Amino acid sequence: MGKFLELVTTDEGWEYVKRVNSNGAAIVLVYHTDREEYLMVEQYRPPIGCRVLEMPAGLIDQGESPSETAVREVYEETGVRITQDDLIDLGVVYSGVGMTNEEVNIFAVEINTDTLIEEPAIEGTEIAHGLVTKWLKEEELYLLKAAKALSVFMRYKIKKQNPDMVFPD
Repeated sequence: MGKFLELVTTDEGWEYVKRVNSNGAAIVLVYHTDREEYLMVEQYRPPIGCRVLEMPAGLIDQGESPSETAVREVYEETGVRITQDDLIDLGVVYSGVGMTNEEVNIFAVEINTDTLIEEPAIEGTEIAHGLVTKWLKEEELYLLKAAKALSVFMRYKIKKQNPDMVFPD
């Protein structure tokens, strides 16, 4: 067993990775309404051996709510100051239902030129993997390799078209 992952084999022989020492993850789409751009993070991802554009995300620490994690990760990875009240709840998805039990709480936040953006507070593996921020136009999001980011983007677009839409927890 690792620090955050455990390999599990069912009686039928199915293998999957179980998330441990965490209450899942949170991911946040950050959209700048004045610039009409999305704030992404890019970093090297060892499992696929290349740099990938993703949305700010991280594991939910023990005793922390998904929305608290979302606010913390947005600030740590991008320097954008938001509050839990700023978050648009887009429900819960699972990373890879055949490979892991990881539950991912997804959110969006809309910022503008009045939003405080400071220097990111990246640390640890984020520094080692060269995390940087990048602004993308909507058309560029269609080319992302990170499946979770595409799921978040799709739910955000649906929520914008239908504000009453409620996604499952």
